Amino acid sequence: MKKETTKDQARELQSPAEVARRLGMSRSNVYHLATVGVLPSIKFGKAVRFDPKEVDAFIRDHRRGKGTAA
Repeated sequence: MKKETTKDQARELQSPAEVARRLGMSRSNVYHLATVGVLPSIKFGKAVRFDPKEVDAFIRDHRRGKGTAA
């Protein structure tokens, strides 16, 4: 099932470089996580983009410890 993207959502999408900076890792690692399906991504031809809300969920799902961020 493909997820539809509106114009407003497309403007909000982040590039692999933006996600890499946000996560503190290399772009190649971000591409790898997307390729194996761990980090949800959207592909337009050769371009790969990320929904910031899904990146937030990725961070939340991979948080360690008992505390939660406010």
